[in-house]
Amino acid sequence: MKMRGAKQIPVYFKPILWSYDFGKLDLEKNERDIILSTINYGDLIHWFWILENYGKDEVKQIIKQSRLTQLRPGARRLAELIFEQNNG
Repeated sequence: MKMRGAKQIPVYFKPILWSYDFGKLDLEKNERDIILSTINYGDLIHWFWILENYGKDEVKQIIKQSRLTQLRPGARRLAELIFEQNNG
């Protein structure tokens, strides 16, 4: 997936990516982890960033491909509503 604009992850992502070596995260290689962590733990600023940098279709695809246990139930439901996703 080609990133739309960002060259690196903004520093305000550190608190929600606490379990990763922040300096070694790669926007493309760690796309799935970044998106899922953002949905689970992020605020609107984080959500807007992934939407702007990964695109709505890519975020929807990650949500669709994620296992039920990878997203907190409330976070999954909110993401499905925002990204118009329906996984049943």
